[in-house]
Amino acid sequence: LYTLLKQAQKKGTRIVVIDPVKSATAKAFDDYIRIRPSTDGALALAMANTIIEKDLHDKQFIEKNVKGFKRFKAYASGFTLKKAEEITGIKAGKIETLALAYARADRASIYIGFGMQRYHNGGNAVRCIDALAASTGNIGKKGCGANYAAKSLSPYLYDLDKKSQVYAKNKRQFIVGKLGDFLEEVQDPPVKAIFVAAGNPLTQSPDLEKTVKNFSKIDFKVVFDHFMTDTARHADIVIPAAFVFEQDDLFATSMYSNILNYSQKAVEPPQGVITEFEFYLALSKKIGLKNLGFTDSEEYLQKSAHPLLKKLNLDFQQLSGSYLNIKEDEISWNDKAFETPSRKIELYSEKAKKDGLSPLPTFIEPWIGMGHFPLRLLTCHTIDSMHSQSFAFNVDKPIVYVNQKTAEQFLLENESCVFVKGENAKIKAVVCIDEAVYNNTAFIYQGFWHKSGAVNFLTNSVISDMGKQAAFYDSFCSIEKIK
Repeated sequence: LYTLLKQAQKKGTRIVVIDPVKSATAKAFDDYIRIRPSTDGALALAMANTIIEKDLHDKQFIEKNVKGFKRFKAYASGFTLKKAEEITGIKAGKIETLALAYARADRASIYIGFGMQRYHNGGNAVRCIDALAASTGNIGKKGCGANYAAKSLSPYLYDLDKKSQVYAKNKRQFIVGKLGDFLEEVQDPPVKAIFVAAGNPLTQSPDLEKTVKNFSKIDFKVVFDHFMTDTARHADIVIPAAFVFEQDDLFATSMYSNILNYSQKAVEPPQGVITEFEFYLALSKKIGLKNLGFTDSEEYLQKSAHPLLKKLNLDFQQLSGSYLNIKEDEISWNDKAFETPSRKIELYSEKAKKDGLSPLPTFIEPWIGMGHFPLRLLTCHTIDSMHSQSFAFNVDKPIVYVNQKTAEQFLLENESCVFVKGENAKIKAVVCIDEAVYNNTAFIYQGFWHKSGAVNFLTNSVISDMGKQAAFYDSFCSIEKIK
Protein backbone atom coordinates (compact mmCIF):
# COMPACT_ATOMS: atom_id res chain seq x y z
CA LEU A 1 0.00 0.00 0.00
CA TYR A 2 2.79 2.42 0.91
CA THR A 3 4.45 1.91 -2.49
CA LEU A 4 1.18 2.57 -4.31
CA LEU A 5 0.54 5.69 -2.23
CA LYS A 6 3.99 7.06 -3.07
CA GLN A 7 3.29 6.47 -6.76
CA ALA A 8 -0.02 8.30 -6.43
CA GLN A 9 1.73 11.17 -4.65
CA LYS A 10 4.14 11.59 -7.57
CA LYS A 11 1.14 11.88 -9.89
CA GLY A 12 -0.29 14.74 -7.85
CA THR A 13 -2.58 12.96 -5.39
CA ARG A 14 -2.86 14.80 -2.09
CA ILE A 15 -2.41 12.43 0.85
CA VAL A 16 -3.38 13.40 4.39
CA VAL A 17 -2.28 11.25 7.36
CA ILE A 18 -4.43 11.50 10.50
CA ASP A 19 -2.77 9.93 13.53
CA PRO A 20 -2.06 10.69 17.22
CA VAL A 21 1.61 9.94 16.47
CA LYS A 22 3.68 11.56 13.75
CA SER A 23 4.83 8.22 12.40
CA ALA A 24 7.21 7.46 9.55
CA THR A 25 4.13 7.29 7.31
CA ALA A 26 3.01 10.74 8.43
CA LYS A 27 6.45 12.19 7.70
CA ALA A 28 6.46 10.67 4.21
CA PHE A 29 3.38 12.47 2.88
CA ASP A 30 1.96 15.93 2.22
CA ASP A 31 -0.16 16.70 5.24
CA TYR A 32 -0.23 15.46 8.81
CA ILE A 33 -3.10 16.08 11.21
CA ARG A 34 -2.55 15.14 14.84
CA ILE A 35 -5.71 13.78 16.47
CA ARG A 36 -6.47 12.94 20.06
CA PRO A 37 -6.48 9.13 20.44
CA SER A 38 -9.86 7.39 20.14
CA THR A 39 -11.69 10.42 18.67
CA ASP A 40 -11.74 9.60 14.93
CA GLY A 41 -15.50 9.10 15.01
CA ALA A 42 -16.09 12.67 16.15
CA LEU A 43 -13.86 14.01 13.37
CA ALA A 44 -15.81 12.03 10.75
CA LEU A 45 -19.15 13.24 12.11
CA ALA A 46 -18.00 16.86 12.16
CA MET A 47 -16.75 16.58 8.59
CA ALA A 48 -20.06 15.03 7.48
CA ASN A 49 -22.02 17.76 9.28
CA THR A 50 -19.93 20.49 7.64
CA ILE A 51 -20.39 18.94 4.21
CA ILE A 52 -24.16 18.64 4.68
CA GLU A 53 -24.44 22.23 6.00
CA LYS A 54 -22.54 23.49 2.93
CA ASP A 55 -24.90 21.47 0.69
CA LEU A 56 -21.99 19.46 -0.71
CA HIS A 57 -23.42 16.00 0.01
CA ASP A 58 -24.25 13.76 -2.94
CA LYS A 59 -28.06 13.86 -2.97
CA GLN A 60 -28.42 11.60 -5.99
CA PHE A 61 -26.18 8.89 -4.54
CA ILE A 62 -27.92 9.13 -1.17
CA GLU A 63 -31.39 8.89 -2.71
CA LYS A 64 -30.50 5.73 -4.64
CA ASN A 65 -28.13 3.96 -2.27
CA VAL A 66 -28.46 5.15 1.34
CA LYS A 67 -31.02 4.31 4.01
CA GLY A 68 -31.50 6.43 7.15
CA PHE A 69 -29.73 9.58 5.91
CA LYS A 70 -32.20 11.99 7.58
CA ARG A 71 -31.68 10.36 10.96
CA PHE A 72 -27.92 10.40 10.47
CA LYS A 73 -28.03 14.06 9.41
CA ALA A 74 -29.94 14.95 12.61
CA TYR A 75 -27.40 13.12 14.78
CA ALA A 76 -24.34 14.54 12.97
CA SER A 77 -25.71 18.08 13.31
CA GLY A 78 -24.70 17.98 16.99
CA PHE A 79 -21.02 17.75 15.98
CA THR A 80 -20.21 21.35 15.24
CA LEU A 81 -16.70 22.41 14.34
CA LYS A 82 -16.28 23.94 17.80
CA LYS A 83 -17.40 20.74 19.54
CA ALA A 84 -15.17 18.61 17.30
CA GLU A 85 -12.17 20.81 18.15
CA GLU A 86 -12.81 20.26 21.86
CA ILE A 87 -13.04 16.50 21.38
CA THR A 88 -10.29 15.83 18.82
CA GLY A 89 -7.78 18.58 19.58
CA ILE A 90 -7.82 19.60 15.89
CA LYS A 91 -8.49 23.29 15.15
CA ALA A 92 -12.00 23.98 13.86
CA GLY A 93 -10.64 25.72 10.77
CA LYS A 94 -8.50 22.73 9.88
CA ILE A 95 -11.46 20.35 10.24
CA GLU A 96 -13.55 22.58 7.97
CA THR A 97 -10.79 22.82 5.37
CA LEU A 98 -10.33 19.05 5.39
CA ALA A 99 -14.09 18.44 5.07
CA LEU A 100 -14.45 20.81 2.11
CA ALA A 101 -11.40 19.36 0.34
CA TYR A 102 -12.79 15.85 0.79
CA ALA A 103 -16.25 16.83 -0.50
CA ARG A 104 -14.98 18.77 -3.51
CA ALA A 105 -12.41 16.21 -4.70
CA ASP A 106 -13.34 14.36 -7.88
CA ARG A 107 -12.24 11.13 -6.22
CA ALA A 108 -11.48 10.69 -2.54
CA SER A 109 -10.48 7.53 -0.70
CA ILE A 110 -10.05 6.76 2.99
CA TYR A 111 -7.72 4.03 4.28
CA ILE A 112 -8.48 3.03 7.85
CA GLY A 113 -5.45 1.75 9.73
CA PHE A 114 -5.46 -1.06 12.28
CA GLY A 115 -5.08 1.38 15.16
CA MET A 116 -8.78 2.19 15.21
CA GLN A 117 -9.78 -1.41 15.99
CA ARG A 118 -7.63 -1.24 19.10
CA TYR A 119 -9.91 1.18 20.95
CA HIS A 120 -13.12 0.20 22.76
CA ASN A 121 -15.10 2.52 20.43
CA GLY A 122 -13.38 1.41 17.21
CA GLY A 123 -16.37 -0.24 15.55
CA ASN A 124 -18.52 2.85 15.76
CA ALA A 125 -15.61 5.02 14.66
CA VAL A 126 -15.42 2.98 11.45
CA ARG A 127 -19.20 3.30 11.01
CA CYS A 128 -18.89 7.09 11.31
CA ILE A 129 -16.17 7.12 8.64
CA ASP A 130 -18.29 4.87 6.40
CA ALA A 131 -21.17 7.34 6.82
CA LEU A 132 -18.90 10.23 5.81
CA ALA A 133 -17.94 8.38 2.62
CA ALA A 134 -21.57 7.52 1.89
CA SER A 135 -22.68 11.13 2.40
CA THR A 136 -20.31 12.28 -0.35
CA GLY A 137 -20.96 9.38 -2.71
CA ASN A 138 -17.33 8.26 -2.48
CA ILE A 139 -18.23 4.56 -2.61
CA GLY A 140 -18.38 2.16 -5.55
CA LYS A 141 -16.25 4.31 -7.83
CA LYS A 142 -12.64 4.07 -8.94
CA GLY A 143 -10.27 5.84 -6.57
CA CYS A 144 -12.88 6.06 -3.82
CA GLY A 145 -14.13 4.09 -0.84
CA ALA A 146 -13.60 3.70 2.88
CA ASN A 147 -11.11 0.85 2.90
CA TYR A 148 -10.35 -1.37 5.87
CA ALA A 149 -9.71 -4.93 4.70
CA ALA A 150 -9.43 -6.60 1.30
CA LYS A 151 -11.46 -9.79 1.72
CA SER A 152 -12.85 -10.43 -1.75
CA LEU A 153 -10.79 -13.62 -2.18
CA SER A 154 -11.62 -15.20 1.17
CA PRO A 155 -15.07 -16.63 0.30
CA TYR A 156 -13.49 -18.69 -2.49
CA LEU A 157 -10.68 -20.24 -0.45
CA TYR A 158 -12.26 -21.82 2.61
CA ASP A 159 -14.59 -24.49 1.23
CA LEU A 160 -12.63 -27.30 2.87
CA ASP A 161 -12.59 -25.50 6.20
CA LYS A 162 -16.36 -24.97 6.07
CA LYS A 163 -16.98 -28.61 5.16
CA SER A 164 -14.78 -29.78 8.03
CA GLN A 165 -16.96 -27.96 10.57
CA VAL A 166 -19.58 -30.73 10.42
CA TYR A 167 -17.09 -33.13 12.01
CA ALA A 168 -16.61 -30.92 15.06
CA LYS A 169 -19.45 -32.32 17.15
CA ASN A 170 -18.58 -30.32 20.23
CA LYS A 171 -16.76 -27.03 19.94
CA ARG A 172 -16.17 -23.85 21.88
CA GLN A 173 -14.98 -20.46 20.80
CA PHE A 174 -13.21 -17.74 22.70
CA ILE A 175 -12.32 -14.12 22.03
CA VAL A 176 -8.62 -13.92 21.21
CA GLY A 177 -8.13 -10.86 23.44
CA LYS A 178 -9.63 -12.82 26.36
CA LEU A 179 -7.43 -15.93 26.23
CA GLY A 180 -6.38 -15.59 29.87
CA ASP A 181 -9.98 -15.23 31.06
CA PHE A 182 -11.14 -18.15 28.90
CA LEU A 183 -8.52 -20.55 30.27
CA GLU A 184 -9.34 -19.47 33.82
CA GLU A 185 -13.13 -19.70 33.58
CA VAL A 186 -13.97 -22.47 31.10
CA GLN A 187 -15.31 -25.69 32.64
CA ASP A 188 -17.47 -28.65 31.66
CA PRO A 189 -14.93 -29.78 30.64
CA PRO A 190 -11.88 -27.62 31.39
CA VAL A 191 -9.18 -27.28 28.75
CA LYS A 192 -6.73 -30.17 29.08
CA ALA A 193 -4.51 -29.67 26.02
CA ILE A 194 -3.37 -26.79 23.81
CA PHE A 195 -1.66 -26.87 20.42
CA VAL A 196 -0.12 -23.55 19.29
CA ALA A 197 0.93 -22.97 15.68
CA ALA A 198 1.80 -19.73 13.85
CA GLY A 199 1.60 -17.61 16.97
CA ASN A 200 3.26 -16.43 20.17
CA PRO A 201 0.27 -15.72 22.46
CA LEU A 202 2.35 -15.47 25.64
CA THR A 203 3.95 -12.34 24.20
CA GLN A 204 1.12 -10.99 22.06
CA SER A 205 -1.95 -11.45 24.26
CA PRO A 206 -3.14 -8.61 26.50
CA ASP A 207 -3.00 -9.00 30.29
CA LEU A 208 -0.03 -11.36 30.16
CA GLU A 209 0.06 -11.87 33.93
CA LYS A 210 -3.27 -13.70 33.78
CA THR A 211 -2.64 -15.31 30.39
CA VAL A 212 0.74 -16.82 31.33
CA LYS A 213 -0.56 -18.02 34.71
CA ASN A 214 -3.57 -19.84 33.25
CA PHE A 215 -1.71 -21.16 30.18
CA SER A 216 0.90 -22.70 32.50
CA LYS A 217 -1.80 -24.66 34.38
CA ILE A 218 -2.93 -26.60 31.29
CA ASP A 219 -1.96 -30.29 31.52
CA PHE A 220 -0.47 -30.72 28.06
CA LYS A 221 0.89 -27.97 25.79
CA VAL A 222 2.43 -28.39 22.33
CA VAL A 223 4.03 -25.52 20.41
CA PHE A 224 5.27 -25.50 16.80
CA ASP A 225 7.88 -22.83 16.10
CA HIS A 226 11.27 -21.98 14.64
CA PHE A 227 12.49 -20.33 17.86
CA MET A 228 12.20 -20.87 21.59
CA THR A 229 9.58 -18.14 22.02
CA ASP A 230 8.00 -17.20 25.35
CA THR A 231 5.08 -19.47 24.43
CA ALA A 232 7.42 -22.33 23.50
CA ARG A 233 9.24 -22.00 26.84
CA HIS A 234 5.96 -22.81 28.62
CA ALA A 235 5.21 -25.86 26.45
CA ASP A 236 5.64 -29.52 27.37
CA ILE A 237 6.70 -30.37 23.82
CA VAL A 238 8.23 -27.98 21.25
CA ILE A 239 8.18 -29.22 17.65
CA PRO A 240 10.38 -27.41 15.12
CA ALA A 241 8.23 -26.41 12.16
CA ALA A 242 9.27 -26.04 8.54
CA PHE A 243 9.82 -22.43 7.57
CA VAL A 244 7.70 -20.52 5.06
CA PHE A 245 10.34 -20.95 2.34
CA GLU A 246 10.42 -24.72 2.97
CA GLN A 247 6.85 -25.39 1.80
CA ASP A 248 4.32 -24.42 -0.85
CA ASP A 249 1.46 -22.22 0.33
CA LEU A 250 -1.21 -19.72 -0.69
CA PHE A 251 -1.33 -16.21 0.78
CA ALA A 252 -4.80 -14.78 0.44
CA THR A 253 -4.53 -11.31 1.94
CA SER A 254 -2.36 -8.80 3.70
CA MET A 255 -5.52 -6.81 4.52
CA TYR A 256 -4.71 -4.06 2.00
CA SER A 257 -4.12 -6.47 -0.88
CA ASN A 258 -6.74 -8.21 -3.03
CA ILE A 259 -4.08 -10.40 -4.68
CA LEU A 260 -3.59 -14.15 -4.30
CA ASN A 261 0.08 -15.03 -3.91
CA TYR A 262 1.37 -18.53 -4.55
CA SER A 263 4.46 -19.09 -2.42
CA GLN A 264 6.71 -21.77 -3.91
CA LYS A 265 9.05 -23.90 -1.88
CA ALA A 266 12.60 -22.55 -2.23
CA VAL A 267 14.54 -25.18 -0.26
CA GLU A 268 13.88 -28.48 1.45
CA PRO A 269 13.46 -28.37 5.24
CA PRO A 270 16.20 -29.90 7.40
CA GLN A 271 15.98 -33.65 7.90
CA GLY A 272 13.25 -34.56 10.40
CA VAL A 273 11.49 -31.17 10.18
CA ILE A 274 7.97 -31.14 8.73
CA THR A 275 5.22 -28.57 8.30
CA GLU A 276 2.44 -28.22 10.86
CA PHE A 277 0.05 -29.42 8.13
CA GLU A 278 1.95 -32.67 7.62
CA PHE A 279 2.09 -33.19 11.39
CA TYR A 280 -1.69 -32.93 11.72
CA LEU A 281 -2.16 -35.18 8.69
CA ALA A 282 0.02 -37.85 10.30
CA LEU A 283 -1.74 -37.37 13.64
CA SER A 284 -5.16 -37.81 12.02
CA LYS A 285 -4.07 -41.17 10.60
CA LYS A 286 -2.69 -42.22 13.98
CA ILE A 287 -6.07 -41.65 15.66
CA GLY A 288 -8.01 -43.33 12.89
CA LEU A 289 -9.34 -40.49 10.73
CA LYS A 290 -8.84 -42.18 7.40
CA ASN A 291 -10.60 -39.82 4.97
CA LEU A 292 -10.03 -36.09 5.33
CA GLY A 293 -10.77 -35.42 1.66
CA PHE A 294 -7.10 -35.04 0.74
CA THR A 295 -3.95 -37.06 1.16
CA ASP A 296 -1.20 -34.43 1.25
CA SER A 297 -0.61 -30.68 1.38
CA GLU A 298 -0.51 -30.28 -2.40
CA GLU A 299 -3.96 -31.83 -2.80
CA TYR A 300 -5.23 -29.66 0.04
CA LEU A 301 -3.95 -26.50 -1.67
CA GLN A 302 -5.43 -27.57 -4.99
CA LYS A 303 -8.85 -28.23 -3.48
CA SER A 304 -8.72 -25.00 -1.46
CA ALA A 305 -7.93 -22.95 -4.57
CA HIS A 306 -10.42 -24.75 -6.83
CA PRO A 307 -13.47 -22.43 -6.35
CA LEU A 308 -11.36 -19.34 -7.07
CA LEU A 309 -9.57 -20.92 -10.03
CA LYS A 310 -12.93 -22.03 -11.42
CA LYS A 311 -14.21 -18.45 -11.24
CA LEU A 312 -11.06 -17.20 -12.97
CA ASN A 313 -11.12 -20.06 -15.51
CA LEU A 314 -7.58 -21.13 -14.63
CA ASP A 315 -5.92 -24.33 -13.47
CA PHE A 316 -3.62 -24.85 -10.50
CA GLN A 317 -0.44 -24.94 -12.59
CA GLN A 318 -1.10 -21.34 -13.68
CA LEU A 319 -0.71 -20.07 -10.11
CA SER A 320 3.07 -20.26 -10.26
CA GLY A 321 4.57 -16.84 -10.92
CA SER A 322 1.14 -15.18 -11.09
CA TYR A 323 -0.59 -12.58 -8.96
CA LEU A 324 -4.30 -13.29 -9.26
CA ASN A 325 -7.30 -11.22 -8.31
CA ILE A 326 -10.96 -10.91 -9.26
CA LYS A 327 -11.11 -8.05 -11.75
CA GLU A 328 -14.71 -7.10 -10.99
CA ASP A 329 -13.80 -6.76 -7.30
CA GLU A 330 -11.06 -4.19 -7.90
CA ILE A 331 -13.62 -1.47 -7.16
CA SER A 332 -15.53 -2.38 -4.01
CA TRP A 333 -19.33 -2.15 -4.36
CA ASN A 334 -19.06 -1.20 -8.03
CA ASP A 335 -22.51 -2.74 -8.55
CA LYS A 336 -23.98 -0.81 -5.56
CA ALA A 337 -25.49 -4.09 -4.30
CA PHE A 338 -24.66 -3.81 -0.61
CA GLU A 339 -24.82 -6.80 1.73
CA THR A 340 -27.62 -5.44 3.93
CA PRO A 341 -31.31 -6.37 4.23
CA SER A 342 -32.28 -3.32 2.15
CA ARG A 343 -29.35 -3.75 -0.29
CA LYS A 344 -28.45 -0.15 0.54
CA ILE A 345 -25.87 1.45 2.81
CA GLU A 346 -27.78 1.46 6.10
CA LEU A 347 -26.79 4.50 8.14
CA TYR A 348 -29.74 3.51 10.31
CA SER A 349 -29.52 -0.25 10.87
CA GLU A 350 -32.30 -2.32 12.38
CA LYS A 351 -29.89 -5.26 12.47
CA ALA A 352 -27.43 -3.26 14.59
CA LYS A 353 -30.29 -2.33 16.92
CA LYS A 354 -31.32 -6.00 17.17
CA ASP A 355 -27.72 -6.90 18.04
CA GLY A 356 -27.79 -4.46 20.95
CA LEU A 357 -25.84 -1.73 19.17
CA SER A 358 -26.81 1.80 18.25
CA PRO A 359 -28.78 1.78 14.98
CA LEU A 360 -26.88 4.95 13.96
CA PRO A 361 -23.10 5.44 13.75
CA THR A 362 -22.33 6.89 17.17
CA PHE A 363 -19.40 8.65 18.75
CA ILE A 364 -18.55 6.85 22.00
CA GLU A 365 -16.49 8.95 24.38
CA PRO A 366 -12.84 7.91 24.71
CA TRP A 367 -11.57 6.54 27.98
CA ILE A 368 -9.02 8.62 29.85
CA GLY A 369 -6.27 7.80 32.30
CA MET A 370 -7.22 8.22 35.94
CA GLY A 371 -5.51 8.29 39.33
CA HIS A 372 -2.27 6.35 39.44
CA PHE A 373 -2.34 5.57 35.70
CA PRO A 374 -2.82 8.88 33.85
CA LEU A 375 -1.02 8.09 30.57
CA ARG A 376 -2.60 6.32 27.61
CA LEU A 377 -0.32 3.49 26.48
CA LEU A 378 0.01 3.08 22.71
CA THR A 379 1.68 -0.18 21.66
CA CYS A 380 2.12 -0.09 17.88
CA HIS A 381 4.05 -2.27 15.44
CA THR A 382 7.65 -1.45 14.68
CA ILE A 383 8.48 -1.07 10.99
CA ASP A 384 11.01 -3.92 11.33
CA SER A 385 8.73 -6.68 12.60
CA MET A 386 5.38 -8.37 12.22
CA HIS A 387 4.45 -8.65 15.90
CA SER A 388 7.18 -10.44 17.91
CA GLN A 389 9.00 -12.20 15.07
CA SER A 390 12.07 -9.98 14.74
CA PHE A 391 12.71 -9.83 18.48
CA ALA A 392 14.08 -13.38 18.75
CA PHE A 393 17.65 -12.22 19.47
CA ASN A 394 16.87 -8.75 20.83
CA VAL A 395 17.76 -8.36 24.51
CA ASP A 396 17.49 -4.56 24.63
CA LYS A 397 15.11 -2.84 26.99
CA PRO A 398 12.04 -1.32 25.34
CA ILE A 399 12.06 2.43 24.68
CA VAL A 400 9.17 4.46 26.07
CA TYR A 401 8.54 7.55 23.93
CA VAL A 402 6.95 10.64 25.50
CA ASN A 403 6.81 14.28 24.47
CA GLN A 404 8.55 17.08 26.35
CA LYS A 405 5.46 18.14 28.31
CA THR A 406 4.82 14.61 29.55
CA ALA A 407 8.52 14.17 30.37
CA GLU A 408 8.46 17.31 32.53
CA GLN A 409 5.33 16.12 34.29
CA PHE A 410 7.09 12.91 35.36
CA LEU A 411 10.56 14.48 35.82
CA LEU A 412 12.03 12.36 33.03
CA GLU A 413 15.20 12.88 31.01
CA ASN A 414 16.40 11.35 27.75
CA GLU A 415 17.92 7.88 28.18
CA SER A 416 16.92 7.64 31.84
CA CYS A 417 15.91 4.17 33.07
CA VAL A 418 12.35 3.91 34.31
CA PHE A 419 9.60 1.58 35.38
CA VAL A 420 6.51 1.76 33.21
CA LYS A 421 3.67 0.62 35.47
CA GLY A 422 0.32 -0.81 34.45
CA GLU A 423 -2.51 -1.94 36.67
CA ASN A 424 -1.14 -5.47 37.08
CA ALA A 425 2.61 -5.29 36.38
CA LYS A 426 5.59 -3.11 35.54
CA ILE A 427 8.48 -3.35 33.07
CA LYS A 428 11.80 -1.58 32.76
CA ALA A 429 12.27 0.80 29.84
CA VAL A 430 14.52 3.61 28.56
CA VAL A 431 13.07 7.09 27.98
CA CYS A 432 13.17 8.88 24.64
CA ILE A 433 11.68 12.37 24.48
CA ASP A 434 10.05 12.79 21.09
CA GLU A 435 7.56 15.46 19.99
CA ALA A 436 6.03 12.96 17.54
CA VAL A 437 4.03 11.52 20.46
CA TYR A 438 0.68 12.93 21.59
CA ASN A 439 0.42 14.59 25.00
CA ASN A 440 -0.41 12.44 28.04
CA THR A 441 0.64 9.40 26.05
CA ALA A 442 3.37 6.78 26.46
CA PHE A 443 4.37 4.97 23.28
CA ILE A 444 6.15 1.59 23.36
CA TYR A 445 6.60 -0.68 20.34
CA GLN A 446 5.00 -4.08 20.86
CA GLY A 447 6.85 -7.33 20.16
CA PHE A 448 9.57 -7.33 22.83
CA TRP A 449 9.88 -10.73 24.53
CA HIS A 450 9.80 -11.35 28.29
CA LYS A 451 13.60 -11.21 28.52
CA SER A 452 13.49 -7.56 27.45
CA GLY A 453 10.15 -6.48 28.88
CA ALA A 454 7.00 -7.53 27.07
CA VAL A 455 4.68 -4.54 26.88
CA ASN A 456 1.56 -6.72 27.06
CA PHE A 457 2.23 -7.24 30.75
CA LEU A 458 0.87 -3.67 30.94
CA THR A 459 -2.17 -3.99 28.66
CA ASN A 460 -5.69 -4.90 29.74
CA SER A 461 -8.01 -7.40 28.05
CA VAL A 462 -10.54 -4.84 26.80
CA ILE A 463 -12.74 -5.76 23.81
CA SER A 464 -13.98 -3.33 21.14
CA ASP A 465 -17.64 -2.36 20.77
CA MET A 466 -17.92 -4.30 17.49
CA GLY A 467 -15.89 -7.12 15.93
CA LYS A 468 -14.54 -8.47 19.23
CA GLN A 469 -11.11 -6.93 18.67
CA ALA A 470 -8.56 -6.60 21.46
CA ALA A 471 -8.62 -2.91 22.45
CA PHE A 472 -4.92 -2.73 23.34
CA TYR A 473 -4.84 1.08 23.15
CA ASP A 474 -7.32 1.52 25.99
CA SER A 475 -4.70 0.62 28.57
CA PHE A 476 -3.15 3.24 30.83
CA CYS A 477 0.11 3.53 32.73
CA SER A 478 2.44 5.67 34.78
CA ILE A 479 6.22 6.19 34.57
CA GLU A 480 8.61 6.20 37.50
CA LYS A 481 12.36 6.86 37.44
CA ILE A 482 14.55 4.07 38.78
CA LYS A 483 16.60 5.61 41.58
